[in-house]
Amino acid sequence: MKRLLLLSLVVALASDFPVNAQKKDPPKNFTNSIGMKFVWIPPGSFMMGSPKEEKERQANEAQHKVTLTKGFYIGTHLVTQEQWQAVMGNNLSKFKGEKNLPVEMVSWNDCQEFIKKLRIKDKKPYRLPTEAEWEYACRAGTTTPFFFGETISTDQANYNGNIPYGRNGKKGVYREKTTPVGSFPANAWGLHDMHGNVLQWCQDWFGDYPQKDVVDPQGPDAGKGRVLRGGSWGDAPQTCRSAYRSRDVPGYRFSSHGFRLCYFVE
Repeated sequence: MKRLLLLSLVVALASDFPVNAQKKDPPKNFTNSIGMKFVWIPPGSFMMGSPKEEKERQANEAQHKVTLTKGFYIGTHLVTQEQWQAVMGNNLSKFKGEKNLPVEMVSWNDCQEFIKKLRIKDKKPYRLPTEAEWEYACRAGTTTPFFFGETISTDQANYNGNIPYGRNGKKGVYREKTTPVGSFPANAWGLHDMHGNVLQWCQDWFGDYPQKDVVDPQGPDAGKGRVLRGGSWGDAPQTCRSAYRSRDVPGYRFSSHGFRLCYFVE
């Protein structure tokens, strides 16, 4: 009889705390102490790199399946000059004079110092996205060269509009400077400026892609350059493609180099 009562109690408690309760995604959106907005990106799989028929693809973009087993938060916008100033107390950017311009002239090493200080301030494990996380978030389920589709225009992103994309591409505006974050349409997951404006530092060392399916890739253990993604205000549209890969030495600062943050939920 006592066993039956105990079993009934266990069943009752289980009904109050369903097995899948802990598997629910965190809140979709989050804003931190300095006004950075983040959106939740669910785990999943995608084809990283570009198909051989994609216009103006590079040889280092070999397609391979990537599975990300953990969801993560990523900034909906590039880190702004105001946000950088609030944490670092300075602003090294070349382009100034408007509100909400992305911070640039920041090296990968500079980004690590910013992250270190913001972690202390907010008690959250901020970091740069891995290259795989960046492309997964940029594509937002798409398989085309850009999350907009097969081509891109300067109404959709800030890049060098003097250079068309592809043989039948059209020229557009060349602004010759950065634009305020969020000036152009977001992708399906709510992320702005994943194509153009400033290149975005990633956590990885640059290296060749694996020749097989991978899970939660972190890039090579060492290298000479850190990955940059997304293209910039001064770049051709080819370099703004979801699959395009760039790199630079970790200590290099340039007016096309910026970043956005992400973090896991512990």
